[in-house]
Parts: sequence; structure tokens; C-alpha cells
Amino acid sequence: GRSIRTLDRMTLMVIATSGMLLDGEDGDSAAAAPERGSVGLVLGTSTGSLASITEFLKDTFVRDKPYFVDPAAFPNTVMNGPAGRTAIWHGLRGLNSTISGGHATALEALRYAARMIRRGYAETLVVGSVEELSSPVGWAASGLRPGASTPLGEGCVMFLLRGGGATGNGVGAPLAELVDFEFGVVPWDADVDTRAARLAGAIRVLLGRTGIDPGDLWLASLAQSGDGELDDAECAGVVGLRPPIPPVVRSVSLRCRCGISPAVDDYFSVVFASSRDVAKRVFSVLSTWVTRPSWTVI
Repeated sequence: GRSIRTLDRMTLMVIATSGMLLDGEDGDSAAAAPERGSVGLVLGTSTGSLASITEFLKDTFVRDKPYFVDPAAFPNTVMNGPAGRTAIWHGLRGLNSTISGGHATALEALRYAARMIRRGYAETLVVGSVEELSSPVGWAASGLRPGASTPLGEGCVMFLLRGGGATGNGVGAPLAELVDFEFGVVPWDADVDTRAARLAGAIRVLLGRTGIDPGDLWLASLAQSGDGELDDAECAGVVGLRPPIPPVVRSVSLRCRCGISPAVDDYFSVVFASSRDVAKRVFSVLSTWVTRPSWTVI
């Protein structure tokens, strides 16, 4: 069997989650489709493994000469290490990319994957995000989110994204269809009403461009930041639309935040909403608030 001795926690989460996705619900990898050699991987993460990075740096100061550090631990400090090792583990020979976009990481990864498929660089991609919970992450989060009441967590979410022309055996019905994206930015000092109005405007632009009628939507799922005022603005921007769109659901991931950015939480929001009824259209607002607060709509 293959050794996992040198793999860190973040890499193991990606390998395990991707494996469950590729093997299918019955765990029979022979029934998984398409052929893994044609599949690529796009992974979003805020920083990679902070635990591995800080541990490796610490070793440079405390280990005896002449070795200083464990060379086998170095790959874990590289941001694209988990994606590369996961591809090797599962035999994925398609494109392999790691995306880091701060609080917009989840949507940046999904948009990148969709663009690669639409431009013909890939037919099928495993795409998702991962964040770990460790002491360094807790320390960083306390500085970036002082006074935040939502506890930290960890997780990994992966989707199988396929182009319209991709074919294969053993693949079930799609969870959802990726239609389009809309991005926007609001000033950091904007009030709640301004933020809500800008978000509502972006939603109208997106619906108009795609030709989707608000009445065709079944559910609006919000991935919220855990900041009360900002979350209220996000909710108001959706609820205040005219004509109104369907009931709004706040992400269950608010029970905890994964890592120092909502890269994973945004995907949890989509999974939660879509899994309730895959036959209905789901409208997801993935909002992020950082130094330059922005929102993204799919």
C-alpha cells in the first residue's frame, strides 16, 4: 500500500474527499466515470496549510545542524502541494491548478474551472476548496477577525464539473447547472442600504443577462460572513428585490467558519441548497467581505 506518513492534514482531506467523489456512492471505482486519466483538478485554498508552513519554518530555528529541516515535509508547505499530490494519488492527468483569492476563493476556483471547460482545455474537472483547523489558523483568525463570535472549523468540499459535451458511464444526474457569474465591489465604509442596493443591482444584471425569470427560482442560499451588519445587508439585498425571488436560506455553515476565509463555507451553502431538491433552480449568493468587500452571484 501507499504511505501517507509524509502527507499533512490538508492534503489528506483533499485526497479523501476527491476519492469519495470519484469512486461514487457505492465505492466501486470501476464504475466511476469518466476515465481518471482525462480528469483535472482545480483546488481553492486561502493560504495552503498554515500548520505545515509554520512547522517547517520553526524547524529551521530549532533543529540541529547540519540537517535543519525534514526535506520530506517541504512539499506540504507549497500552496499547490495538496492539488498535486491528490492528482498523483488518484491518477488524474488533466490540468491541475490551485486558486487563492482570499474570501473570493470558492468562486474564483469555480469560475476558473468553468472557463477552462468552456475554452476546451478540459472536459471534466474535480473542483472545490479546502481549509484546515490548526493552532496557526486560530492565531491568524484572531488577528483578522477580532471579536468574531462564530467558532472556527475545517472542511473540504469537491464537485465534479463537466462540460455539456462530456460523456461517461456511471455518472448520475447533475446536482446543478452552472449558469453564470456576476462580480461586484462596494466601498468598505458603505452603509447597509448602499451594500444591499449594489447587491440587488448585480442580481438584476445577472438575471437579465441569463434570461432567468425570478419566478423560476426555488431558493436563494446565502453564504454569510458571520458579521451581523454585513450579513443583514446581504439578506436585505436579496429580500428587497422586485419582483421578489424565493425564500432565502442562510448557510448552515454559520455554525462554524472553515479557516480564515469562507472558501469552503461558500460551497457548503451551495450543497445545502441544492441537495434539498435537485429538480428546482437554486440561486446562490456567495458574499465575501474583506479589505475590499465584494459579492459574487452565481
